[in-house]
Amino acid sequence: RRIDNGRDQTKELVPAKFEAYRALTCSASTTVSFPHGIAVVPDVETTFADDVVLLDDALDGEPTMESKTGYSVTMDASDGYGIMLPSLAERWSGELGLDYTTSGVNTRYAYEKGMVFTFDFLDYAEKEADGQYTILDAWGNEVDLRQTELILTTSMVKLWDSYESCEDYVTKSMENGYSFGVTKTCPKELESERTLNYQFIQSYDLDGADVDRLAEQTRAEFTDVIGGDRMISSLFLQGKGLNERNVRGLPPNWAKAMLADERVFRDPSIRNAIYSILRNRIDEAKVGVLKVHGNYSIASGDPYALCQHIFGQPVTGLLKAGEIYNKYWADAGSEKLVCFRAPMSTHENIRAVTPCRREDVQYWYQHMKTCTVFNAWDTSCAALNGMD
Repeated sequence: RRIDNGRDQTKELVPAKFEAYRALTCSASTTVSFPHGIAVVPDVETTFADDVVLLDDALDGEPTMESKTGYSVTMDASDGYGIMLPSLAERWSGELGLDYTTSGVNTRYAYEKGMVFTFDFLDYAEKEADGQYTILDAWGNEVDLRQTELILTTSMVKLWDSYESCEDYVTKSMENGYSFGVTKTCPKELESERTLNYQFIQSYDLDGADVDRLAEQTRAEFTDVIGGDRMISSLFLQGKGLNERNVRGLPPNWAKAMLADERVFRDPSIRNAIYSILRNRIDEAKVGVLKVHGNYSIASGDPYALCQHIFGQPVTGLLKAGEIYNKYWADAGSEKLVCFRAPMSTHENIRAVTPCRREDVQYWYQHMKTCTVFNAWDTSCAALNGMD
């Protein structure tokens, strides 16, 4: 009864999907306070022309593959994400014990899952919608956003149309004991170093010079570790999380002892242990586990385009085709990035994008500091293995 949550059981559902939605009740999450007002809005769809590779397995035999130029694509540009006010992000961050206001959280509620990113939609209403605060939700009912902290999309609320209204959905969810939960948060900051794997680079046609350049950072690290600097060796052994704040709290081990006494570092058995670990890393590097200047981040669609949609405006978005926004890379001044998303099966899963640093983009995404915002006008999400 509680799992069904008062849904309209006459609605026809795909059994496999429905069982996956039911399984959401078993998701591990941390409970947070209930938002001060929720709205559920329709997803925003965009249509554009792009060059694609079409796969068709409808006929018997092997699938067919055909390249199409200027192919008409319709995309759900808000698939799997919503937006929350900075006030809610700040409150939830405090409840989760974070020492920063998160850029976004992965949420769970009754038949609901998806990312919620920090975006000031009230500021948007004032500046971009001429002070219009009333919108229509997924059921066609008016919602005053001044009484709302959280906006979910219909792609997040899986059975939204099994309820008469948002109020009906929330009331039944509360009656059946559901609370909002968070399964993951965007980090405080993004790392500057990341390791590749064989999938990411196996489709490239690399010559010797390319391999040398790709392995340059990894080779430099190995040289430093072998070179006899105990500080570098200890950092290598302890991992990227070692810093001046947590070094004293590390559990006792010989890698930590090296920092306290150089004689430990010079001990032959310790040196042999370091070489043994390093040999394993060298073998991994030979099959593509290489360090590069890069980071992992959670992806978002363009919240500006979503706001245009819910306010009934023409949808243009802030980002153009081929552009992304990521604060780290905007600040770094990078001109081009390469995006990978595992697991990969073809070279077309790799996307080259341009980091955008225009002032308007930086203003509207000022609260989205450690995620990557993708545009609503190209097939990057589809190419990156159906990323939502």
